[in-house]
Amino acid sequence: MSDGGVSTMEMLPNELILNICMHFTARELYRAFYGLNRRFNSIADNISDLHLTITSNESHEPVWLAFSRVIKLKIENVKQIDFYHFSNIRSLTWIRPSAVQLQKLCSFTYFPYLEQLRVYDICDMPSAAHFHQFVFSNGFPRVRILSLSHINISSPWTISLCLRAINVQNVSDPHLFERILLSCPNLTRLDFHMLRCIEIPMPVSFQHVNLKRLHCTGTLSSRSLENILAIIPGLMQFNINGSIREQPLVYFERLGNTLKFFLPHLNRFDCNFLFTGQYADLIKTRSFLDKFHPCFKHRMKFTKLSYGRIRIHTKSII
Repeated sequence: MSDGGVSTMEMLPNELILNICMHFTARELYRAFYGLNRRFNSIADNISDLHLTITSNESHEPVWLAFSRVIKLKIENVKQIDFYHFSNIRSLTWIRPSAVQLQKLCSFTYFPYLEQLRVYDICDMPSAAHFHQFVFSNGFPRVRILSLSHINISSPWTISLCLRAINVQNVSDPHLFERILLSCPNLTRLDFHMLRCIEIPMPVSFQHVNLKRLHCTGTLSSRSLENILAIIPGLMQFNINGSIREQPLVYFERLGNTLKFFLPHLNRFDCNFLFTGQYADLIKTRSFLDKFHPCFKHRMKFTKLSYGRIRIHTKSII
């Protein structure tokens, strides 16, 4: 910053400078203001609720002075990090942690205030199974929002009462849906992204009454959808994206019956399917789809794509 820039900033009241600094990350704040003079040093040292991203090729000077005031931390491909400096973390995003780092993460003493946890790109190793067991057994009793790129269910789980929203990617185990619901009785939102076509088996005899929003991505048969929706009677919003491998008319008739029978509180349905077939034949079924469920009525659209593909999707609700 030039001398003229410093002089201009010094004319501003502290309240205005603080408002400006609230839009900076911890690294941007200290690189821009720290060391200019005592006033700016004091301002930088007294701003709380900071955000910080740490990568393997960045220096921590002088931003390390703010570590204890960071509440939102993102770590990407970092080999060594001392968790004790981050005592007030509320939100943690970690990309590619090592096996040793996953083990350390399972120590609740590091993040006693953690409310949001996102962990991506972890290998399928014993430490991953232990980490998932820890998370889904109330290891982080304050965490309400959880996002994972992979879940290993080889270890037993108990109960995690605080979790309210879960996003899980690369799902390949057909039993994972049931395991999550059994472990998280207070869950209200679930985003489920399947890696491949899987058949969800008939669940054990239980119902999860608190789940209100479900978003599924992947190829699911009408039978798998029935097995999923049969145990979540309180669902109010349902979104599904994927491919249809059955005849669309049969698929939507079964889906409509499933929604009517199992989801009495459903008020919002959205879909985005890909189907390979004859567009002219599919158009003839439009009037039938409207009759299968109130959420389908006047909302189903067919869009002709290349290579014989057809997009079947719902219109947006204004």
